[in-house]
Amino acid sequence: MRTEKIRRCSKCVLPEHTPNIVFDEEGICNYCHTYRKFEYKGEAELLRLLDSQRKADGEYDCIVTLSGGRDSSYVLLKLVKDYDMRVLAVNYRNPFTHTQAEKNIENAIKSLNVDIVRFKLKNNVHERTFRKNVLAWFRRPSPALIPMMCIACKNIWWNILNIAKKHKIRCIVSGGNPLEYSSFKRELLHVSRDENVELAFIKTFYGLLQEVFKNPAYFDPSCIPTMVKGYLFGDPNAIGSRLVGHKITRLDLFHFIKWDEQEVLSRIETELDWDYPREFGSTWRFDCEVDFLKNFMYLKTLKLTEKDGFYAKLVREGLITRRDALSRLQKENKVFFDEMQALSPSTCTPRCYSSDR
Repeated sequence: MRTEKIRRCSKCVLPEHTPNIVFDEEGICNYCHTYRKFEYKGEAELLRLLDSQRKADGEYDCIVTLSGGRDSSYVLLKLVKDYDMRVLAVNYRNPFTHTQAEKNIENAIKSLNVDIVRFKLKNNVHERTFRKNVLAWFRRPSPALIPMMCIACKNIWWNILNIAKKHKIRCIVSGGNPLEYSSFKRELLHVSRDENVELAFIKTFYGLLQEVFKNPAYFDPSCIPTMVKGYLFGDPNAIGSRLVGHKITRLDLFHFIKWDEQEVLSRIETELDWDYPREFGSTWRFDCEVDFLKNFMYLKTLKLTEKDGFYAKLVREGLITRRDALSRLQKENKVFFDEMQALSPSTCTPRCYSSDR
């Protein structure tokens, strides 16, 4: 496997291959120069919102979306144990869920004694859309369209919102981490990494449309409904989400309290018997096996992954050292061929998996 010296920002760890990156005379990148530390809304505000959702009749106070990953598991733990909320866990039975994530889900609901609703998308729509989008991508590889591999997952919010309405629940809490939002993915779509959330969603949507129109293979008739529904419901600011869930409050725990990796892992491992596959070297995003393929796509087209952006932000936030980030990237930015091929042996030809890194 060929190795090469990659120039990285002297302050964070973003590599020279990052879209629209520029280094100054000291080797510091423009992403660092314009970066503003995330301002949390505070636990007091979170508690105020949660208290407004408490019910006296024993019904569920809120939904927590649960994938078996580290952050969603921590959110469930936090809501049940620390905030004493009566929670209904909701899990999408993703066909690409890692077996360890499944074990984590079972351990969590058993340890916390919470009810769970699990659902699937009908007619194997997730598998079919994934396969067709992967084939389309390899016909004309575009780093901007790698998120299309997950378009079916955006459909799940239609189901989650309707589960909330069925159980008369007006609050959904998730584990969205603002530090995970990849700035370089916006740049690929000609959207400023500093754009506000609502405008960024609109501009990102149009940027994706422009990219998709460059590759007609994405317009498979069987995939179009999934694409449309995904972008109607895949974001709280999407029009479908606003219409169907206009009476439902959607909260991301880590927009209110600081994400602390050590705290998260320590508690879920101890209190929920949570675990992760050690061979991957990372606790982040192993729960969906599609992520292994996405990492490969980013490495082949940009020579970086979302981990580069995530760890760069952790460095800027003072949550880890630059040295630690570099060490993690060296271990984690690898191609896991067995996991990719296990997704769907017929999706890609052997030459697609050739590696020259």
